[in-house]
Amino acid sequence: MPKPNLVACYSMTGNTRRIADEVTIALQADGEDIREPHPRRGLAGVLRALFDALTRREPPIESIRRDPSDYDLLVLSGPVWAGRLASPVRSYARQRAAKARRIAFMCTEGGRGEAQAFAELSSLCRRTPEATLVITAEQIKNANYHEAVQRFASSLLPAKPS
Repeated sequence: MPKPNLVACYSMTGNTRRIADEVTIALQADGEDIREPHPRRGLAGVLRALFDALTRREPPIESIRRDPSDYDLLVLSGPVWAGRLASPVRSYARQRAAKARRIAFMCTEGGRGEAQAFAELSSLCRRTPEATLVITAEQIKNANYHEAVQRFASSLLPAKPS
C-alpha cells in the first residue's frame, strides 16, 4: 500500500522551502529536497539560474531518497525563474515525477510565469495536476500565504467522513 504524500522541493534562497515545509506539515507528508551537486550561490549562481531557466536546461541533481512511486500524492514545488520553471525542478520532473500516482504543483514567483511553469511541468509529468498553488514574493514578504497553503492542502486531502 502506498504512503500517502510526498512534497519534493527545490529552493535556492529558502523562500520556496519555507512554503513547502508548511505544505508538508498540512499534508502530513514526507519531504524530499531536490539538490544539485553544485549549489547556486551569489551572483554567479543567480546568473546560472537565469541562463538555465531561459535555455530550459536540465542540470544534474543529486540522488533522491524517496521514490514518488511509493506515494499516493506527489507535490512538486519550486521557484519560477525569469518566467520559467526552475531548472532543477525540470530535471526532477523528467526523471521521477511521471511515476507519481497523483500530482500537484506549487511555485513561488516574483512576478508572473506560473502558467508557463505549470504547463511545462504538466508536460514533463505527463498529467494535469489535481491542484496548484502560487505564492508571490509579496505574499512571502508580508507572510500572507498561510490561508492559501491550507486551502491547497485541504483540496488534496481525502474528504473526512460525516
